[in-house]
Amino acid sequence: MGRDGKPTRDKILSESKELIYENGFSGTSIDLILSKTGITKGAFFYHFKTKAHLAFVLMQDFADTDLNLLTEIKDAVAHLPARERLLSFIQRFIDMFSGLEEPPNCLYASVSNEQNQYSEETKEIVTQTMLKWRQTVEEMINEVIIEAGTNQKLDKVALADHFNVVMEGAFVLSKALKDPSVTARHLVLLKNYFELLFKSKPEEG
Repeated sequence: MGRDGKPTRDKILSESKELIYENGFSGTSIDLILSKTGITKGAFFYHFKTKAHLAFVLMQDFADTDLNLLTEIKDAVAHLPARERLLSFIQRFIDMFSGLEEPPNCLYASVSNEQNQYSEETKEIVTQTMLKWRQTVEEMINEVIIEAGTNQKLDKVALADHFNVVMEGAFVLSKALKDPSVTARHLVLLKNYFELLFKSKPEEG
């Protein structure tokens, strides 16, 4: 192995993730990873002590990328008025998932579907990431309510969670139906719902 083992490590992570999408975590053995990557068992264990360690690192990398995307999109719409900011935030994800050739994948689904295969530390990564998404969307909803001066009684936590409920649920449906357009279409419906829920004030004549 060369001095810089990062390419090997990155290859293991990339190929393992694809294998998990295809076979689930329980169906992705170390031998299958070795066959897919063409690396030796020694090279694998140089980077990852166990399969559970691989899962933890894989989930941490996935969550870091996910939260970086969340921050990037949140920052990109931060200059807008509150209502437009929330709607534009959703629109960014509509654009992202439009025109896909294959149904999207999400590593979080593997943890949900195979709870007994993952360590508590790995599952906690998913929990904390979902809570960060909730916090981000809830903050935008709060800002819309403040801007509108509305007295609507809303379950803001459930409303914030609804974004991920729609998106993660659409991932599952997209795969089941083999229809890549499902996620974008359901996000459009979610955006329409928020538009109706937070109607803009009519302009004064």
